[in-house]
Amino acid sequence: MARDGGRTDTIRTMDARDAAMRVLATHAERMPDLVPIEPRTDGMDPRDAALAHALIDATLRRWITLGYLIGKAGGRDIRTLEPKMQAALACGAAQLLLMDRIPDHAAIDETVEWAKRRIRPKAGGMVNAILRKVAGLRGERLDAWDGGTGSIPLSDGGALALIGKRLPEDEESRIGIACSLPRGLVKSWARLGADLRELCLHTLVHPPTVCRLGPADISGDERFAPHASAGHAVYLGPRDRLGETLREHPGMSVQDAAASEVVGGLHPEGERVIVDLCAGRGTKTRQLLAKFPESRIVACEVDADRLIALRGVFAGESRVVVLHADEAVGRGQAWADLVLTDVPCSNSGVLPRRTEARYRVRSAAMARLIETQRDILSNAARMVRPGGRVIYSTCSLEPEENADQAAWAQESLRLTVERERAVLPVGGPGDDPSGYRDGSYAAEMRIPAG
Repeated sequence: MARDGGRTDTIRTMDARDAAMRVLATHAERMPDLVPIEPRTDGMDPRDAALAHALIDATLRRWITLGYLIGKAGGRDIRTLEPKMQAALACGAAQLLLMDRIPDHAAIDETVEWAKRRIRPKAGGMVNAILRKVAGLRGERLDAWDGGTGSIPLSDGGALALIGKRLPEDEESRIGIACSLPRGLVKSWARLGADLRELCLHTLVHPPTVCRLGPADISGDERFAPHASAGHAVYLGPRDRLGETLREHPGMSVQDAAASEVVGGLHPEGERVIVDLCAGRGTKTRQLLAKFPESRIVACEVDADRLIALRGVFAGESRVVVLHADEAVGRGQAWADLVLTDVPCSNSGVLPRRTEARYRVRSAAMARLIETQRDILSNAARMVRPGGRVIYSTCSLEPEENADQAAWAQESLRLTVERERAVLPVGGPGDDPSGYRDGSYAAEMRIPAG
């Protein structure tokens, strides 16, 4: 019986690794233009499903770091290998270097078996040889990363010393590899005037679930801890009970303090019609309802599934109308008092929450995003009456998506920029989650009155 039980455990764990490495192989093939992919965990034990997700997150979050160390240990540039081989090596290396609860023999042996089954029988030998060399890089655990060449930072605030291999001497290259960020993104952030190392280390944090409280009273509720931003709290309860918790507290929503300030910082001017042109899941729409109690809100989306979801969320809410964005734009000119444009962006201010976004920020996708943002701004400007306002917001740190777009709107659309607010992210590995904050940008612009 014991041997059968051991066999069953091995099969289940292999299923978790199989699910994870299939997703990672797809990411390797698409790199750097990644989109979120859920692993196939149907029928898995909850622990194994959690392992699959943890493997994907750890590997993808540190893809550049792992690729660099694999290259140093094995003498092979991971980018030259087929996607499945990249996935196997990176996932195996993540277990050896970043996930200290997984025994070396499990990380290596089961990755070797996966390579034999999913790539080809002889692939196991290469995987075995390289992963054993990667394991040999692992030195002692340190209290913190000193920014030097002899260790890599860990997401809990500690660091791992490297044996026999070092990171580059050049600061930008070293920080980029240590924090798994493309060189172009690190160079861009170096020009922001912030502490570059702190900014990059922030992207390694496992972010807390921050809730905007609204009217909710959470006094004595042990599922929440205080947050540094007024009107917010950190949710500590089980993730699978979050929805139930939100239903207990109408008006509460999951929203970081940086994002909530976009609407929270507005001053009502007697607006009758407000348009949320990129409503998404309706988080800011709910904020607008509370902030502007006399206004009618038009919530818009282009995605069919999100439109259906929005209609469900606001069913029975007499002050909200849900429209396809094209229908709202097609209503003509100068019919809204305020238009909020929370535009699609690179997500570079929320990389801890959007792991797959970190590799595409400075890719060719940026140019396409900038054009999309300008199209949305142009539509918003046409919809707003003279004297009304356009609110432009992103969760990006990139000047091209932020201040440069506001300057473009001022020059090309004749908008007046009255207020800008750029928020840098706060919170590093191991820091208290009460001080965590995403990065964001918002510009309040006005249409000429005459």
